[in-house]
Amino acid sequence: MLLLLISGPRQPGNDIDVYLAPLIDDLKMLWETGVEVFDAHRNENFNLKALLFCNIQDFPAYGNLSGYTVYGKTACPVCMEGFQGRWLSASKKNVFDGNRIFLPCTHHYRNLKKAFNGHQEFRVRPKILSGVEVFENIKDLKITYGKKHKKLLPQQGFKKCSILWSLPYWRFLFVRHTLDVMHIEKNVCDSVIGTLLNISGKTKDGEKARDDLMEMGIRDELHVVENENGRKYLPPAAYTLSRKEKIELCQSLAGVKVPEGYSSNIRNLVNMESLKLMGLKSHDFHVLMQNLLPIAIRSILPKNVRYAITRLCLFFNAIYSKVIDPEHLNALEEEIVIILCQLEMYFPPSFFDIMVHLTVHLVREIRFCGPIYLRVQWAFERQMRTYQGYVKNVYRPVGCIAEQLFYEEVLQYAGDFMINSMRIGIPISRHSGRMDGVGTLGRNQRDMSYDNRHKAHSYILHNEDEVAPYVERHMRHLRKYNPRASEKALADKHSKSFIS
Repeated sequence: MLLLLISGPRQPGNDIDVYLAPLIDDLKMLWETGVEVFDAHRNENFNLKALLFCNIQDFPAYGNLSGYTVYGKTACPVCMEGFQGRWLSASKKNVFDGNRIFLPCTHHYRNLKKAFNGHQEFRVRPKILSGVEVFENIKDLKITYGKKHKKLLPQQGFKKCSILWSLPYWRFLFVRHTLDVMHIEKNVCDSVIGTLLNISGKTKDGEKARDDLMEMGIRDELHVVENENGRKYLPPAAYTLSRKEKIELCQSLAGVKVPEGYSSNIRNLVNMESLKLMGLKSHDFHVLMQNLLPIAIRSILPKNVRYAITRLCLFFNAIYSKVIDPEHLNALEEEIVIILCQLEMYFPPSFFDIMVHLTVHLVREIRFCGPIYLRVQWAFERQMRTYQGYVKNVYRPVGCIAEQLFYEEVLQYAGDFMINSMRIGIPISRHSGRMDGVGTLGRNQRDMSYDNRHKAHSYILHNEDEVAPYVERHMRHLRKYNPRASEKALADKHSKSFIS
């Protein structure tokens, strides 16, 4: 709760260990001594012990909690110094485009020069250090907490020994901090869409990206061209879309209709005037990446580029499966490396930031931590957004949330005793009940006069099967005690039925 409430410029950052100290004490107690818990099924007490299996947070918080620097040349917290990025002087950023290092040593991509960075690749896959090896390297690191000493922290590698290492079992875990797949998928999809539609501020292509190609001495046909008048223009690349192709892509997305609750209304996210996608949430990027994008680009882009993007979308679709055969994990791990290598052939080096590189390690975490759908953060993000709306006093955020949750629990408990009450939550679909014969369209309500209402009421009473036993009992009573009245009642019944 503390990690989610303390945000903004005043967040503790590396000083989060101070806030985690009470939690660490409780975790140690749960591991060593445990707590007495009552088992209602067996009607007995037992000693409950627990451990912190792993934690998950977005990438900046990953660095604060683990103590590893997630920016710079060695920004990958899994490869560490085994896979270093390259500085692009024109784009002024570190990129991680040497993905051929993860291929088998005999793969033919390693021998290609022109299609990649102009060099062959002979380096082997970097070794992933175990928790014991990492702890031996950082156990003697000392850190002085406080914002004043922030500039003294190392700019690469580990900057502190996190308080989580004080847990007796932490060093023996295979995965201690899991990657946030939700934000990785969102950032990768945002880079692909921004580059294809050439959205300002989101595209990975531009004059600076082409200058990087010139400095690297590769892809001469894509270098910036300057004409006689001094004007510069960028030659079209394999991923460059014409205006007609951009219109086709946006129209295909604007015409999509999805079931209620599946995602946002995609039509509202497409701006046909500027040919951009705006206002997408993380789950919208998830739907776009896995379902809509492969269909939207099937009639545009060159074949090789289209296949590479489609294979990337299918990879995310595969790792989100609820059932994954462990025997297929090695094939998935090789697949994502080949996909990234194919993207290197067509997209500029500035496209391959750290988020694109982290996709290489997603299959490894599935092997140790289970399917991804059990660890996605959409539900928690939406719930925390709801909690933030409860805060009316910024100096007492926890109290505001606790008080509002108490009111909701009371209302939910009271709602169980109310007839025809509706719970607060997911709205009921307007199509609910239509498959069972309950109509919602073509309904016309009219006010009836007293005579018409009396006729309709009489017609139902004399023709309804449930009323027939009572009418027959009444007729037997009349025949027994008043034969004349029974004959008159029978005649009135036939006359009313005829009039109706």
